[in-house]
Amino acid sequence: MVVMEDYDVIVIGGGSTGTSVARDCAMRGFRTILFERGDLASGATGACAGMISGGTKYVLQEPEFSEMCTREVVTLSRIAGHIVFRTPIITAILTEEEIKLRASFVEKYGALTEKRQASPILILSPQEARSLEPKLSNNIILAAYFDEMFIDPFRLTVLTALSAKQHGAEIRTYTEVVDVLHRDGEVYGVRVKDRLTGRDEEIRGRIVVNAAGAWVPEISRIVGIKQTLRLNKGAHVVFDRRITRFGIICRALDGRTVYLFPHETGSILGTTAIDIFTSPDEAEATYDEIEYLISSMEMAVPSVRDARIVRVMCGVRPLIAQWWVPEGDVTRNFRVIDHEERDGVRGLVSVEGGKLVVCRAMAEKITDLVCEKLGREAECRTHLEPLPGADGKVNVEEIASRYHFSPHTAGRLISRQGTLSSIVLSEASNERSLLSSVCLCEAVTEAELRHVIRNEWGVTLDALRRRTRMGMGPCQGFSCGFKAMAILAEERGMGVEEAFRELERFLAERWRGHIVVLRGSQLSEYEMTQAAYACVGSIDMKVGEEE
Repeated sequence: MVVMEDYDVIVIGGGSTGTSVARDCAMRGFRTILFERGDLASGATGACAGMISGGTKYVLQEPEFSEMCTREVVTLSRIAGHIVFRTPIITAILTEEEIKLRASFVEKYGALTEKRQASPILILSPQEARSLEPKLSNNIILAAYFDEMFIDPFRLTVLTALSAKQHGAEIRTYTEVVDVLHRDGEVYGVRVKDRLTGRDEEIRGRIVVNAAGAWVPEISRIVGIKQTLRLNKGAHVVFDRRITRFGIICRALDGRTVYLFPHETGSILGTTAIDIFTSPDEAEATYDEIEYLISSMEMAVPSVRDARIVRVMCGVRPLIAQWWVPEGDVTRNFRVIDHEERDGVRGLVSVEGGKLVVCRAMAEKITDLVCEKLGREAECRTHLEPLPGADGKVNVEEIASRYHFSPHTAGRLISRQGTLSSIVLSEASNERSLLSSVCLCEAVTEAELRHVIRNEWGVTLDALRRRTRMGMGPCQGFSCGFKAMAILAEERGMGVEEAFRELERFLAERWRGHIVVLRGSQLSEYEMTQAAYACVGSIDMKVGEEE
């Protein structure tokens, strides 16, 4: 057992909230370390559609929270501009009853759109709506146009962690907190296990921040604290193409709201909202959930069923425990818990609830409490300092011309790396082969992969996927998995057997996103894919089998 020196703050959880806490604490001068048992953004953060909404759903029920969301949209657009994008949306109205329901928020939400310089809400006739989006159903009776901002949740989390590191924080991925060290009503550190090497360590800290999302109660339970969340499962369907030019919102079959958003090279259909009472590790999307989403959206976009599904993803929302109310009425606001004040346990702070859009605001409130408890006066600056890569504009044509590669590939790189693109490409000046595309679907070059392995905790193929979208396009890693494996093996000094085990783990993870939708032609297609891996790639993997 290795015992490390003391830190001021230990953060548990590497999602958007945990990394934001690590960044804020480090920027205020605290010696900070973060532990994530998997990869960054491998929980609920990475299983969302990326909308950073001004709060359409809560404008009537929680106007103050909607105002906060709006402020944070503006802030994220300023500090992370290269990974924020605007999506035009059409709300398709199918019944007279829905006109009354939708009308109630138009005026109030319209005021919020002005604050973030978005398009005003426009009411469209069915003919006008279909002229904009021909794939809309002939059965719509009215429509509303507006737009929302979206962000790449993977890049947001990684860049936030990178900023934390630049300010002195230590970021440890694939490192699980297996025990919280405590005695006499005081938490003083954690015991962790490196899941890649098996190494055990004890780390001492003055404050432990439990930002583990749906796993917050499990961490609190270690020190004898009962903490309840309303865990709510959300499933999404990912398609291989942009089905519509606009985002589409409509009522689901049960009266909820579902959406179909163009996203990167594909489309995302979501989402379900089902309370669960098992471990969040056991949450999986079901075929019925997927059919519910497709059948609901089919009412507004009939062709959605014809599109090829490439993946299903599922995350668990760590909602504040409000009971005896429908899921849709549960707040998406957050609460910071000082366990000394509430439970008599010193040195432990946790956070409940929240949304992606307010991750920075959540971290600010948590860090304010940390400052109070550790006796330090330091102002928050996370809303002022841009994230890495967001400190200026990059000209796509200029980069493409300078390094002699396609504007499309240059544009995709810049959309992920921003001003860091020149650093990514600098090594390619003397070695042209580094500009070859490893992932054709997502225009990912060898230079980018090597950069994230060396600088962004890209220690597994799954981590490379989150940072670059390698393997997230239509082929789902089929054409790029082997090439990426070779690059990762070279960078990390992996032997042949270890490298192939890593590829098998990556394919098994892809399998979990495929299995629920394997019917008809999709099943035949996957059988062909498996045959190619076995016959050409010599990977005779038992699908779904893990070490």
